[in-house]
Amino acid sequence: MKRLLLTATLAAAMFGALLGAPLYADNQTPGVYVILDGSGSMWGQLADGTHKITAAKEVVKGFAADDYAGRELAFRVYGHRRKGDCADSELVVPFSAPDRAIAGMNAFADGVNPKGKTPISRSLRAALEDFGDRPGEIVLISDGIETCDEDPCALVREWRARNVDIRVHVVGLGLQDEERQAMQCISDAAGTEYHDAQSADDLAAGLKEIQEAAGDPAETALPEWRVLDIVATNAAGEKMRVQGTARWEGGEPIAVSSNGHNKVPQGEVEVTVGVRTWNGNLYQPVTQKVTVAAEGETDLEIVVPEPPSVRARFVEQGEEHGGSHVSGYQDGQEVLGFRAKDRAYIDPGAYEFRSKPNADNHLVVSESFADGDHKEIVFELVHTVRVKFAMVSTDSGIEFVSNFELWQGGELKYKVHRRNGVQALPGTYDLRLPLRLTPYVHEGLVITTEDPQEHRIEVPVGHVTAHYRKADGSAAEDARCFLSRKDEEGRWVRDKISETGKRIPLVPGEYQLEGWSSIGNYDPVLFEMTVGEEKEIILQDKGDG
Repeated sequence: MKRLLLTATLAAAMFGALLGAPLYADNQTPGVYVILDGSGSMWGQLADGTHKITAAKEVVKGFAADDYAGRELAFRVYGHRRKGDCADSELVVPFSAPDRAIAGMNAFADGVNPKGKTPISRSLRAALEDFGDRPGEIVLISDGIETCDEDPCALVREWRARNVDIRVHVVGLGLQDEERQAMQCISDAAGTEYHDAQSADDLAAGLKEIQEAAGDPAETALPEWRVLDIVATNAAGEKMRVQGTARWEGGEPIAVSSNGHNKVPQGEVEVTVGVRTWNGNLYQPVTQKVTVAAEGETDLEIVVPEPPSVRARFVEQGEEHGGSHVSGYQDGQEVLGFRAKDRAYIDPGAYEFRSKPNADNHLVVSESFADGDHKEIVFELVHTVRVKFAMVSTDSGIEFVSNFELWQGGELKYKVHRRNGVQALPGTYDLRLPLRLTPYVHEGLVITTEDPQEHRIEVPVGHVTAHYRKADGSAAEDARCFLSRKDEEGRWVRDKISETGKRIPLVPGEYQLEGWSSIGNYDPVLFEMTVGEEKEIILQDKGDG
C-alpha cells in the first residue's frame, strides 16, 4: 500500500504526477478537473484523527500553478449545500488558467461545509459536459460510494467504449472494504490506478515514485501509445497486486501496476514490478521484457515473490474484539500502519506492533518476520464496558444536561459524554456532575462487568421558581434572569438561567437571584436552599426609584 502525505507540496506533486503522463495531439488545451466530495460523511475521521474534509481541503490547497503548465483547471463540489438532494453538484471554478483557477479553488475550499448526499454519476456527467471537446483528467476525491441510485462504474465504462479522451482518477478517503471495492471499480473502468488514503500520512512512498516518474508532457511525448496489462501471481498461482516501472529505449521510466491498463509505446519494453509492502518498498522486484503489440492490448504474465505478511486479531476475555488501527515500529520509529483484520505485506525484520483500541488499552506485541513468514499477532485487551449515566433531580425528575466525570483515588479517570457514555474499566468510582450552579458528587458508584450498562442517579435538591413583577405589582412576562451560587471558597459563581416561571432544581447552598437590568430595576434576592425545599422568589421592579 502506498502512503499519502497530504502536505501542500506532496499533494501538488501527487496530482501533477498523476496527470503528467497523458499526451494530446490536438490543439485543445488539456484540462484537469477536480471533483471534491462535500457530503455529510466527510465530517468523519481518518485513522489518524484528521477529519476527512480537512484532509481533502489540504489536497486542494496543495495545487501549485507551476505543476499544471499547458493545462487548464476546473473545480466541482457535490453534497455541500443541501441535505438529501441528489442534484446538489456545483461547478465552482470553470476551466481557467492554473493560477486563476487555484486561487478560486483555495478560496472556496475553506468554506465547504459537508451536508448532503453523494451524486458521483451526476457530477461525472456534468464534468463531461464542462470538458466540451478538450481532452484531460478528472480527479475524484471521495469518502463514500454513490448514494443516488446510479452506477458510476457503468458510466465510466461507457466513456471508454466511446473513446472519450478523459481519464478518471479516484482517491478514496477512509473507506472500508466494500466502499473501497466500489470506488476502485471506477478506477478499473477508467484504466487508472486507485489511491486509498486511510490516514493523512498514508501512501507517501508510492506517491514519491509517481512524482519522480512524472515530467513535462511536452518532454515525454511518444509517437504511439499502446495498452499493456500486467497479470502477476505468486509461486502458488495466486494473483498479486504489483507496482513498478516500465522502461524502453530512448524513454524515461513510467509507473505501471497490475491495477488497470498501462499506456506504453509499441515495441520492446522492460518491466520491473513487485508487491509494494506497507513499509512503502517494492519487495524483491522482478524484471521481465515484453514486446508490446502494434494492435490491441498486450498481456504480461509475471511471477513475483510474495512478501511476509501480518494480520492482527484483538481478543477481550476470550471473545473477538473489533480492534483498531495497528502501527508497526522499528528502532522507535513508525514504519507502517494497517487496520485490524487487514492482511498487510511487510518487509522482513523485527517489529513492535502497537495499538490503542481505547484509553485503557495501550497494547504492544513484538514479532520478527523472515522471507515466507505469514503470521497472525494477537492483542489481548483489558476488559472494559460501555457505561452511560443520567443524573436527575429528586421529586421532579428533571435531568441535568451535562457531561460527567469519573474519579478514582482522587484522580480524574474518565470524561463521560452525556449521550454516548464512556468505555471504562469495571470498578468503584465517584461520579461528578461538574455544573457551575449544581455541582454534585455521587460517591461509591460501582461499574460492574456487565456490558453495556446504564446508571440513573438521583441528585438531592430543593427547587426554586422565580417570577418578575412590574412596578405596580402586576405579573410581568417571563424572561431570563441571573442566578449565582456561593462556592466552597466563598466566591459567587454566576450563571444565566433560561427564563423565570420554571421550576429550577438546586443543590443545598447559598444563592443570589438577580433580575435583568435591561427590562427593569431590581434588587438582588439572597436565599438558601435545602434538600426538599420549595421556594418562590419575586423579582419586583422598583421603577425609577
